Amino acid sequence: MTPSIRQADPDDLVGVMRLFDGALLETDSDRVSDQLTGRRGCLLIAGEERPVGAVGLIDGREIEADLPWPETGYISAIAVRKERRGQGLGRSLIAAAADRAAPRPLSATFDERVRSFYTACGFEIQEHRGRLWGRRPSDGVD
Repeated sequence: MTPSIRQADPDDLVGVMRLFDGALLETDSDRVSDQLTGRRGCLLIAGEERPVGAVGLIDGREIEADLPWPETGYISAIAVRKERRGQGLGRSLIAAAADRAAPRPLSATFDERVRSFYTACGFEIQEHRGRLWGRRPSDGVD
């Protein structure tokens, strides 16, 4: 059973940081705190007592990097606990992020090792400045 997904709040900071750190993601507590309070984007989590999955979403226009698609909801981080992978939780988090970003499409940058995940989630992938970037149209259409 897929746990419900909700907007995270400041009380979720430690659990979210543990989740992101466990996934070896480059995150910092200030950025996550800004997402938890809604100052800069949002953070959605799956799980009641402790997060078993989380996705950070910010406005692509706020990214300092050279985004190929700035008018998007940018996925700043996504992670699912190892023991919960392969159960559709990552796809559910992407779907929740897409709902939150609508009507704008989603975008993300990622490693080759997770390319198949983003492809399965409906992202169109291209290489841009030596990195992989994905763009997922809103509601499957642009």
